[in-house]
Amino acid sequence: MISEDAEHSSEPEVYNDTETTKSERISLHMIARRHLKKEITSSYSQEEILDELNKITHLRLDRESIQNIDHLELLGGSVTNVYLQHNRIEVIENLEYLSNVSFLTLSNNRIERIENLLPLRKLKFLDLSENLINSFDIDEIPQTVIILNLGGNPCTNKADYRGRIIQDLPKLQQLDGEDVTKVEKMEAGFVVSDSEEDEEESGSSEEEEGETRTQNFFSTTMDGLMKRSQKRIQAAIKEHSRKDRILTDLREDLPPDTARSLQGIRDSRLGLAK
Repeated sequence: MISEDAEHSSEPEVYNDTETTKSERISLHMIARRHLKKEITSSYSQEEILDELNKITHLRLDRESIQNIDHLELLGGSVTNVYLQHNRIEVIENLEYLSNVSFLTLSNNRIERIENLLPLRKLKFLDLSENLINSFDIDEIPQTVIILNLGGNPCTNKADYRGRIIQDLPKLQQLDGEDVTKVEKMEAGFVVSDSEEDEEESGSSEEEEGETRTQNFFSTTMDGLMKRSQKRIQAAIKEHSRKDRILTDLREDLPPDTARSLQGIRDSRLGLAK
C-alpha cells in the first residue's frame, strides 16, 4: 500500500544537479526508489512492485538528471500529478500513457518546443517555465488548461505574447503567475456579460464553484512544492553542519600544523580566507 508519507519520505533530501552528473533515463528502479518504501522494493516480486506503482497518483521524478521521458507505460491511469522539473529534458514525449494527468510541471529543463500534450485531455495546470522555448504553436496546448506558466522563456518577449495566449485559450485563468482579468478577456474578443460578472462576484454558479475548488487544489499543490523545497534546503544546511562538526573533532585530534591547514581549506571554501 502506498501512502502519501511514503511518497515523500522516499524522496532524496539533497540532489546533485551539476553538469558533470550523468544523464539518466526513467526506469522501474528510479520510480520505485522515489515512491515505494524500502521493505516493498526489497521483498516484493517485480509483478507486485508493478501493481504498487500502478496505484501512484503523484509521480515525482524531479532533480534526477533525466534527459528523456520514457517508460511511463509502467504506470496506470491513477496518475494525476506529474513533477519533472529540474531535469535535462529536451523533448516533451511519451505522456500519452498518463491520460488522467491534470497537473504537469516541466520547469527548469531544456525544452525548445511545446508538443505532444494534446492527449492530456484533462490537463489544467501546465508549468513550462525556465526552458528554451523561443516560439510555439498555441494549438499544441490543450484547451482545458486554466493555469499556464511560460515565464523565463524567450517566447515571453514576443509582441502581444500575453494577449495571443489569452485569445486562444478561453478557459485560461492565470498566465505566468498573473490572473487573467476581465479587461484582458474583453480585449481578446470574449464577450463578458454583466450577468457573468455578477456570477463571478457572487460565486453562486456551479461552474464557478468548480473553478474555485480547482484553484484551491492548485494553491495547495504549489504550497506543497514550496514546503518540499524548503525541506531540501534545511537538509542541506543540516548536512553541512554535520560535516563541520566532524571537521572540528578531527582538528582537535590532529597535530597543530595539520589542523591549521584544514582550517585554511575550510575558510577558503567559505570565502573567509584573508
